[in-house]
Amino acid sequence: MRYRRPNKNSKYWIEPELYDTVVHFCRCYPLWLKELETLPDSSKAISYDSDRVQTSGGYDVTSTLALKRVEVERKVDLIRTTAMIADSTIWEWIIKGTTEHYSVQDLIQQGMPCSRNYFSRVRGYFYYLLSKRI
Repeated sequence: MRYRRPNKNSKYWIEPELYDTVVHFCRCYPLWLKELETLPDSSKAISYDSDRVQTSGGYDVTSTLALKRVEVERKVDLIRTTAMIADSTIWEWIIKGTTEHYSVQDLIQQGMPCSRNYFSRVRGYFYYLLSKRI
């Protein structure tokens, strides 16, 4: 699949290296969703009583898992919220078009409710916003 970088004259132009970083960041989204499904929910492993929170001493697997889960959730939420900011009506299509291997033509065939030019403009804005938020 060919990536189309924004034109230097565009108001959403970003450096080519940063553009590649943002594109590859988006391509990790499906992997992060799988990781969230497979990571155990460690919140049930912590015992609470009225005075204190009890965890094991030393290396704490529960806290390590919890931190990993929070990090992955932050990345997934970053992509979702940026897509919603870019366009609140087609944000799901933005995510599908930027995180999975779908061309604009594939998205149109699947029923995307906007034109190719509009989607391309919004996708460029999405990449621009995400480059500022990473």
